[in-house]
Amino acid sequence: MLRYLCISVTFLDPYFHGKGDGDRPEWPPSPMRLYQAMLVGSRTGWRKLRWSMDDQCNLRRAFLWLERQAAPEIIAPEARAAPSYTLFVPNNDSDEITSRQERLTSKVTHPHHISIQGSLADEPQTLYYLWTIPEEEWTTASQFANLLSRESQHLMALGWGIDQVVGNGRIITADEAGQLSGERWQPWTDTLHSPHRLRVPMEGSLEDLDAVYTSFCAQLDGGVFNPPRKFKRFRLVSYIKVTQFPHRPYACFELQEETAFRQEAVNEVAAMLRSLACRERNRNDFRDHFDDETEIYLAGHVNGKRPTPPRFSYLPLPTIGHSHADGMVRRLMIAEPFGGDGSRASWAQTWLEGQVLLDSDGNERGQLLELWRNSSYRMVNHYVSEGRIWSTVTPVILPGHDDGKRTKAIKLVLQSIAHSGCHIDAIADLTIRKAPYWKGAQHPRNYRRPNYLKHFPAWHVQLEFREPVSGPLAIGAGRHVGLGLLAKDESD
Repeated sequence: MLRYLCISVTFLDPYFHGKGDGDRPEWPPSPMRLYQAMLVGSRTGWRKLRWSMDDQCNLRRAFLWLERQAAPEIIAPEARAAPSYTLFVPNNDSDEITSRQERLTSKVTHPHHISIQGSLADEPQTLYYLWTIPEEEWTTASQFANLLSRESQHLMALGWGIDQVVGNGRIITADEAGQLSGERWQPWTDTLHSPHRLRVPMEGSLEDLDAVYTSFCAQLDGGVFNPPRKFKRFRLVSYIKVTQFPHRPYACFELQEETAFRQEAVNEVAAMLRSLACRERNRNDFRDHFDDETEIYLAGHVNGKRPTPPRFSYLPLPTIGHSHADGMVRRLMIAEPFGGDGSRASWAQTWLEGQVLLDSDGNERGQLLELWRNSSYRMVNHYVSEGRIWSTVTPVILPGHDDGKRTKAIKLVLQSIAHSGCHIDAIADLTIRKAPYWKGAQHPRNYRRPNYLKHFPAWHVQLEFREPVSGPLAIGAGRHVGLGLLAKDESD
């Protein structure tokens, strides 16, 4: 059974003043900020004595256990930037200044206003931090989790001193975690392209904090000022809301003049593109640059593993978006998984450009060129730019049989969305139908499929997201081979 250590923090006032790296306003408060605040609460006043008594080993071990855990999920109330204002505080050099007015210095604050949850104006503003407790570590971890739950009750502030809070902790199940209200922020591994990065504890954080505090207490030893150490033992982790998508890097190519494929054959075009990437010369160069297994990342041989290991998606792009669009495939895309660092897409763009596609009989079918038509970037933007409403160009192959029932088909579409890496909470509405949404697209029965997908039902799908998302997006059992490809709806 999946369990979580849940630390809840309730703000007594609906404002948060904390700042992150670069002096930027921070929301939600980082896990590192919570870790430090819990440590302060655990060592304030008489409680500091416990760290030098018999049970100090368990307290320290509990904080050491927490810093070794994966970044937590955060569930936070919605917050928006509030109007900034200026405070006047004592200058650090005020002892040397005689003028009262000059002893003050200005400090501009950029707080966040925490939105009211529910209909009651006095309803508390609570956020939650959820650390997964591995089942195999339950016996040991439960002791530390219970101890940290107790220590969280000593929280005093989170952010500035005026950001007073009430803390609490408990161990909860996955069902209980699903019932917690608020915006859900999940950690992602991509830190290169994410604008929202938060500090998270890492192994050595507690030791470094102890050293920083010791140097602060000794900064005037011997009558000489010794600047205290700066805290450095933390890691930066990208956080995104589950209603958003992380960055998805891609490489894009165009075929030469008078070379195009019918949209119904997108699966066969994807197979040619995959075969090109898997040629021995290309495999060897990929191995020289990356540690990924080429049978998985390039060829897509995952052997039924769940979740699907990281791999390329090969996405032929039908021509859409204008009154004369014919649906023919003139451009091809190779996309990394969501949250990729872009290095593999960059490799594909550089290394595969100029190479020739071959069909299953060894005939040359087209050369990969950089985008050269004036209209190409505008057309590709239908597949990658940001929007709330997305409609399939090629049909979604469901991951099971719908038995001719529309309600069962919708459930399988939702399952397909989850398999693609999208959280269901990101979807505001969806519709399914057999008729295509885009000019030039075809009825699902007209599309060719690989043998392993021939017996599954297919539908055209329109998704409305709660917040704008960017592509490329593809869902369903054929999402890595050109089927289930979506484009941003023109009406959005």
